[in-house]
Amino acid sequence: MVYPWGIQAPRPGQLFGAAATEAAGRICGGKRLRVAARSAGPEGRIAGSVVAEGKGKSGDQDVGRALIRLGLAWQDQRGPSSAQLRSLEQKARWEEVGLWQQEAPTPPWAWQE
Repeated sequence: MVYPWGIQAPRPGQLFGAAATEAAGRICGGKRLRVAARSAGPEGRIAGSVVAEGKGKSGDQDVGRALIRLGLAWQDQRGPSSAQLRSLEQKARWEEVGLWQQEAPTPPWAWQE
């Protein structure tokens, strides 16, 4: 299993968790994915750049960046990240899209079922 590097999306059962899963499915559905592994963690968890290849107007789409832009993920504050991810998150917060419609959304690393 490969996870988009530098982001954390809501967990299943968490508010916006299903929306994040559905959005990732729409972004990736039926497309060829390019993966560039950046790190490996416990239990074989691989984090990397995941790009859904597109044609025409849509072009290629970085899955992690798209989820942050839609307000369906946080840039991961627990590890290395990028200025671009932080900037995309700030814009989504300012525009109050997705989970940023909530007053104080709970990040997945602090969420408990």
